[in-house]
Amino acid sequence: MTNLIYVQPNGVRLEVEAPDGMTVMQAAVDTAVEGIIGACAGSCACGTCHVYIDERYTSLLPPISTEEDNKLDEVAAPVKRNSRMACRVVVTPRLDGMVVHIPTTQG
Repeated sequence: MTNLIYVQPNGVRLEVEAPDGMTVMQAAVDTAVEGIIGACAGSCACGTCHVYIDERYTSLLPPISTEEDNKLDEVAAPVKRNSRMACRVVVTPRLDGMVVHIPTTQG
């Protein structure tokens, strides 16, 4: 299990243990983390799992795919250097303690 820390826009933090191999989106949905909707069930089609990954962890993630990059062009919240679609970030032991910031809006 890998420990993830989700941070709400108001600063409230929720620590979640996620099985390795699960996506950051699914871990949030399974534990009812507010602000990560995952309306398309992880197919990278809806833009409702946009998150900001703490920059200490961005180098540990695989590069953004073309599909993910295209979906980031459609998200509701501002896109930043550390923006990712949570449905495309797979939990691994290397990500233990990763902080995931949730934007103020999704859609």
